Amino acid sequence: MKAPPPPPDDRAAQAVRVADYLETHPHSTQKEIDAACDTGCISKVLSDMPRDDRSGMGYHLAYGWREVLCVGGTKRRPVRTYALLARPTKKQKDLFENT
Repeated sequence: MKAPPPPPDDRAAQAVRVADYLETHPHSTQKEIDAACDTGCISKVLSDMPRDDRSGMGYHLAYGWREVLCVGGTKRRPVRTYALLARPTKKQKDLFENT
């Protein structure tokens, strides 16, 4: 007996994983998010998350900066960080649509 195929890993499912991670780990870098969520291309997911015109998107993200060590710990460089502010809201049905 074969196992059922895994559900498709579309952009909306990847965004949910990223949002779940950002709820518990705010101000994470792209590298940290990608290592935890395995999205394939984290920059595409993060750029699509705030878009209202895509199905399953409409997240509100906060952006910041954090300095990290590089060049063997001798220098510092700024790295963009991300935090989840809000998940997409479901549109409420209009109660007076036929009046």
